[in-house]
Amino acid sequence: MGINRKQLSNALRYIGVGVKRIPRVIKELKRKGFHFFGLVIPIIYLLGLHYTTFFTTQVGVWILGTISLLYFIWEQMRLNIPAMQEFCVKMYGGMMREKEKDRMNAVSSMLFLIIGDFTAALVGISYGRTKIGNKSLEGSIAMFSVCWLLSYITFFNQNLGEHISFWGAISATLIELFNPSWIDDNLTIPILSAITMKYMTARFGVDLPIYNNYV
Repeated sequence: MGINRKQLSNALRYIGVGVKRIPRVIKELKRKGFHFFGLVIPIIYLLGLHYTTFFTTQVGVWILGTISLLYFIWEQMRLNIPAMQEFCVKMYGGMMREKEKDRMNAVSSMLFLIIGDFTAALVGISYGRTKIGNKSLEGSIAMFSVCWLLSYITFFNQNLGEHISFWGAISATLIELFNPSWIDDNLTIPILSAITMKYMTARFGVDLPIYNNYV
């Protein structure tokens, strides 16, 4: 049996949390609890690799890629379909902070890492002939194409969205191509490409939607 709001409030008061702070604490607990669901993916991945024979790295990559694609589709539905926005408001709108309500740059940059980088590796290993360092031109072209397409879909309804998508995709591709060996591109690709798209939205004077109905 789950704990209700009254029981949680009583528990918080019992451990010394001030009455006026309880609503904020409860909201934050819900948010952080929601974040913990993200642990399911690495737990399944690590346990599968260590304790099963069928769960190989390749299988794990395909599973994570599928989850990422489904998340991308969900985000597009949430951002562009009014009925889906209303559903999300009812389900978890109260857990969202104002600064988290526009996540176009974040979604795109994570897709650059998960799907774009995966595409670069797959195409580069399979078909790469023109070497650029230890990478290949073919893999980089494939990554740019996929990143641009995913980002363009994300920014489809936005003014100058194709330009933001282009610069985001080209930055992710160049980062993956020339990333120094002493730093993990799992860190640099999403962070630097998101910064690039953030800068370009400001440079072009594009106002991304905030979706105030999430308050």
